Amino acid sequence: MIRNEAFEWQLTGNEKFDKLVPYIVSRGPNYCSLRADGLENNFWFSSVLSLRTPFTKQSIEIDNRFILQYNGELYNKELLDEETAEATFVKNEDAPFSDTQFIVDLIRKIPEDLSVVVKQMYGEFAYTIYDKNSKSLYFGRDRIGKRSLSYQFDQQAKEIFVTSCSGKTNGDFTNCDANKMYKYEFTSNKLHVLELYPPFQVDDDHIPTIDAEQSEKISASLFNVLRDSVRMRVETIHPMHMAQNNAISVLFSGGLDCSVIVALICSIVKPGTVIELLNVGFENPRTKMQPANVPDRVLGWKSYEQLQRLFPLCDLRFIEVDIPYEEYLSVKDHVIDLIYPKETEMDLSIAIAFYFASRGKGSFNKKPYNRKGLVLFSGLGADELYGGYHKFANKSREELSLELTGQINNIHDRNLNRDDKVIASNGVEVRYPFLDEKVILFSTKEIPLALKTNKAILRHVAETFLHLTDISQEPKRAIQFGAKSAKMTKGQTKGTDLI
Repeated sequence: MIRNEAFEWQLTGNEKFDKLVPYIVSRGPNYCSLRADGLENNFWFSSVLSLRTPFTKQSIEIDNRFILQYNGELYNKELLDEETAEATFVKNEDAPFSDTQFIVDLIRKIPEDLSVVVKQMYGEFAYTIYDKNSKSLYFGRDRIGKRSLSYQFDQQAKEIFVTSCSGKTNGDFTNCDANKMYKYEFTSNKLHVLELYPPFQVDDDHIPTIDAEQSEKISASLFNVLRDSVRMRVETIHPMHMAQNNAISVLFSGGLDCSVIVALICSIVKPGTVIELLNVGFENPRTKMQPANVPDRVLGWKSYEQLQRLFPLCDLRFIEVDIPYEEYLSVKDHVIDLIYPKETEMDLSIAIAFYFASRGKGSFNKKPYNRKGLVLFSGLGADELYGGYHKFANKSREELSLELTGQINNIHDRNLNRDDKVIASNGVEVRYPFLDEKVILFSTKEIPLALKTNKAILRHVAETFLHLTDISQEPKRAIQFGAKSAKMTKGQTKGTDLI
């Protein structure tokens, strides 16, 4: 038997599959199910974190042909763009929107081309779809890759495993690329990969300077598209969750990106909504620094106080997540296991900060506090879109265009797969407003390179439209250095060193 607190499951007899199950259980605390196809010796295990009504159990069998597993959030009903009108049909406009049912309806409508189904899904997701008729398994991630997914294909053994999180001891798993549909054909024992969209492209626009009027117009448009992205992600949080917990959480370093997200949330939610600012700090033996003194804690307090002044009707709570070195050591191996196949010192130092921050066990006003929000917001993506990294500072126009193009197209591999594995292991969901497709398309196509040095345009948005005057000038600092989760004992360690 597999035992995990509230869950108990009979082993399938497939050793590797059974070892994967506990990783999935921790991601969905509301419901778990095991499906078996005895004739084909296929198995599906699903766990659900329920954030919307109606509650939908997974996996789902569709018309005795397809078996669907889906992890994520769709915002199709919230879209107002006429170009996507065909993809936003809902049978009953007064009924609660079920993103899983939306996918089911699409599959029924277009059963012979599942790539069209996936291209009409707008949000952050990963999926598997098994077609009994063709004996084919389709799987993949959204266009950006905001949900983790990995696979292991053994051609000799004629078997394939697909999972949100694999762990290190289960053999070599490969992270799925974003924007790809994978198709495994059981009859031919072959794996095919289809690219769904062209890569994002940051154009070299040859505009050397932008005058004040142009800058203001572009900044206003960016503010509007960002606010729409945040609104979608706020308004689709389960009303019952908001009624019970009345809380939204933010991974909060105090820097520009997350402060913009907090300000936008505050401008959207009802008065009295609890917004938990999760700020993590580590005891670092090498620097002798305590959690209360790390750079992100100092900056976090400063930004929190400014946000309180700007939004007095919001119940902003600054949650100090203090991590003693001994506690860091106690979960280090677990985090290394979760993030596999990522295995560098930099991956660990970033992932372990997100692990503790998303766990949300800390203090508020010097009293013990446990995170209430199940939806966490992250400012990830701003550096990649608006040139936030220091290495961009002295690039030529052509070099900057190439760098930014590479950054946004590779963010699924560099960041998202790793981060989703550790964050979701705490039974929560992370949402990325900067990585909304509309935000990315606007930012890559409509914002000139002249406004993408040191996040100039985002700083302008923060100061002009959100009145974050002090915060708008804060320099970029990576979380592992701001929270002091990097180089715990050896100062000469490189981020690229293997753990």
